[in-house]
Amino acid sequence: MSLFWEKQSSNRKFNIKNFRNTKNHNIFANWSPYSRGLTFYNFFINYYVNNNKENFIKFKKKINNLNLGDPPGIIYNNKYKISYDDCISFEEFTFLKKNFYKKNIKNIIEVGPGYGRMVEVIIKNFNVTKYIVIDYKNILILTKKYLSKVLNKIEFNKIEFLNFEDFQFKKDIFKSKFKIDKFDLFLNSDSFHEIEKNIIKKYQRYFSPICSNFFVKNAFGKYNPKDLINHLNKSKIPNKIKNLGLCCDKVNVFDNNKKVFLIRQYLKRYNPYKKANKVYHKLSEVYPTTVLAIFSK
Repeated sequence: MSLFWEKQSSNRKFNIKNFRNTKNHNIFANWSPYSRGLTFYNFFINYYVNNNKENFIKFKKKINNLNLGDPPGIIYNNKYKISYDDCISFEEFTFLKKNFYKKNIKNIIEVGPGYGRMVEVIIKNFNVTKYIVIDYKNILILTKKYLSKVLNKIEFNKIEFLNFEDFQFKKDIFKSKFKIDKFDLFLNSDSFHEIEKNIIKKYQRYFSPICSNFFVKNAFGKYNPKDLINHLNKSKIPNKIKNLGLCCDKVNVFDNNKKVFLIRQYLKRYNPYKKANKVYHKLSEVYPTTVLAIFSK
């Protein structure tokens, strides 16, 4: 009976030029990220939670443990269902808590809430009076369904859903529909970089006079697909996204020297005010192609 490594090594031929390439099964390399990407994905979640353990678990206890929507993730300590989205939410929450903390937040406006991840986090962790979300009608159907499952009735009733098709940058629409003329906080996470420049600038012009604080988390440039997903053999940024967002410079996201310049450019372009009183920012650890920033009047 042959031993395990005797069997693994027998009759193998090794090429010194590519013996560590993991596209094909190889006994001297790590697991292939091409076929085992979820392994490293889950390792990262575990690493991130361990690095923020005490605060992360407190945070997780406040939001849902349902894994609604069936995202991939880990069962931490055989108790908490934690996804990559939870890591993103924790980072956004801790950034806002550190750089924007008001005991009471009267009114919040979020553009592009998606399924409602950030809405849930803010409402469960801050004392909010009214939270208005703007997105396309079809997307808000999912947003409502998700939030109705993860929030209690009192929390859910703080939310107003406004279809973009109805909004269309109409003057005084918030005053006429919701009796609101000012917002304490504007939020946009991971959607401005997928929106046309002229639309983003419309949002900035519309909300800067009526919002005292702007939070944005978006990409500081366009990465080359081959830098992150080279097994797809895509060398060019897809035409449909290369001109979206306010930061469209092509960048190797692992070029730290270039990132410094692009982040300064990002802060200038996403600042909605002619002169912000305070600006706080941080390069995301969870999604390091993006920058978290808050601009205050």
